[in-house]
Amino acid sequence: MFVSRTAGRLTSPHTISKVARVGSVGIATAALTAGFITTATPASAETATVKLNLKGVTSSVSTSADTVRQLLTEESVSFDKTDLVSPSLSSDVVNGMTVSWTPARRIVVKRDGDKTRHRVVGSTVQEVRQELSLPTATTRRYARFETRRYTATRFYSANGRRLHADDIVRDDAVARVYDVRVAFADGHKRIKPKVVKDRSKLVRSGSRRVYKQGRAGKARVVFRKVFLDGELDSKRVVESRTVRDPKRKVVRIGTGPNWVGLARCESGRNPNAVNPAGFYGLYQFSLSTWHAVGGKGNPTDYGYWEQTKRAWILFKGSGRSPWPVCGRYL
Repeated sequence: MFVSRTAGRLTSPHTISKVARVGSVGIATAALTAGFITTATPASAETATVKLNLKGVTSSVSTSADTVRQLLTEESVSFDKTDLVSPSLSSDVVNGMTVSWTPARRIVVKRDGDKTRHRVVGSTVQEVRQELSLPTATTRRYARFETRRYTATRFYSANGRRLHADDIVRDDAVARVYDVRVAFADGHKRIKPKVVKDRSKLVRSGSRRVYKQGRAGKARVVFRKVFLDGELDSKRVVESRTVRDPKRKVVRIGTGPNWVGLARCESGRNPNAVNPAGFYGLYQFSLSTWHAVGGKGNPTDYGYWEQTKRAWILFKGSGRSPWPVCGRYL
């Protein structure tokens, strides 16, 4: 017996022939009345929920994609064959899976005047160096001051900043491979004297004056010089031995009267000034006054510090009166 399947029911040939004799309007009416024809609804496409990790940022998405390639295309990800995709682009999408995408970075490698461009997926300097098999500093053991030669790579950001092992490598970074030479040279180095500052009444308030000039020391040193592609890159001392000790420099910060003004008025600031009337030095001491404040010999035998010291003693005891004309400048 011939049967046909319509809307999930079996229909006999007799029924079919009966329906066939009815007009087009009658067919639809009869079929609907008899319950032989129903309107079919397409089944919904099957969807999956996956975790999508893009550049380290994870989100949950629903997708009807069959493969990882289709999923990334659906999410408008501009992937490239050099990008790091896990699982692979051809893998099937399974509910609950995690798909990660890390874009490859563009970097330039310079070596011996040549420039090559690469795409890498490593994040840090160390990872990229290993990925491209770029040379690093040698681990060979050398004698202490033995000249060394090797090849090493330095990484720089797009704006020229030096990158180190754990730094992140971004687009347009530059990896430069250098021929390195490390050499050692003998030399001398100046040792700066220590500067000591103290407060003194022998210097005008608000000013300063060198009391002891001091002297720089000297050391015999060994310099370590690093040359990159023949050009000096760095130089530092790796051994030092003092051959002359420095002498400290003493600077006195003024807290006293205006000695400069007094000396300018009395002697024109000349420590060897002599007045035929019997007055000597910066502050025009008479010999009797000089000796009374502890001075020896003649004021002109001494310089600024000794003469000002005696003037300070005189000022403490008598104020401006010993200088009736110029004392107003103190």
